[in-house]
Amino acid sequence: GRLEDGTPFLVMELLEGESLYDAMCRDRQMSPEVTLAIILQVARGLAKAHEIQIVHRDLKPENIFLTVDEDGHLLVKILDFGLAKFYDPVETKGASGRHARLTREGAVFGTPAYMSPEQVRGQAAADTRADLWALACITYECFTGATVWSTEDGVAMTFAQIATAPLPDPRRYRPDLSPRFTEWFERALSRDIEVRFQTVAAFADGLAAAFDYTSKGG
Repeated sequence: GRLEDGTPFLVMELLEGESLYDAMCRDRQMSPEVTLAIILQVARGLAKAHEIQIVHRDLKPENIFLTVDEDGHLLVKILDFGLAKFYDPVETKGASGRHARLTREGAVFGTPAYMSPEQVRGQAAADTRADLWALACITYECFTGATVWSTEDGVAMTFAQIATAPLPDPRRYRPDLSPRFTEWFERALSRDIEVRFQTVAAFADGLAAAFDYTSKGG
């Protein structure tokens, strides 16, 4: 809106807490209970976005915020839908009068360490399953304290790893993790998009089953 003198203003929610990135810097390897409490809440948030055909496309620890509700229970919020995939019509330049989608074939959007193979290829058809790929990468990072792909050698090498490198073994860093989690992880990050979890519900149910996890109400 605007004030009476014409000065524009923006009203936003005040959040008190920290990002998942900050929490991960402090606690390099999180417990299954903490990790699943966070990841499953993110999954519920993504499910709401996906229901109305919105793909976040830049899910990463910095965009996951940890706070508490009025009862002091963990409350997780997904931030920054600035790269979300909309199909808002925008006028193209020229006299044709056509409309152009905001997402264009060949355009690359996202943060390299969490991008899916289809995002790396710049495919405009990248859909909700790209968000699930990113969330699987974040889950791995919560457990191991390391990103799935090494990002030290730049974007091009990160993209090359996403395209061809073998997946790391989570149990190399966390031998206490269940083999069922490794199976879940390998499916969640399959390069064959049809092999991956197709919905948030299947993704979340599979992760919970890997740990026989039941929510304890926050």
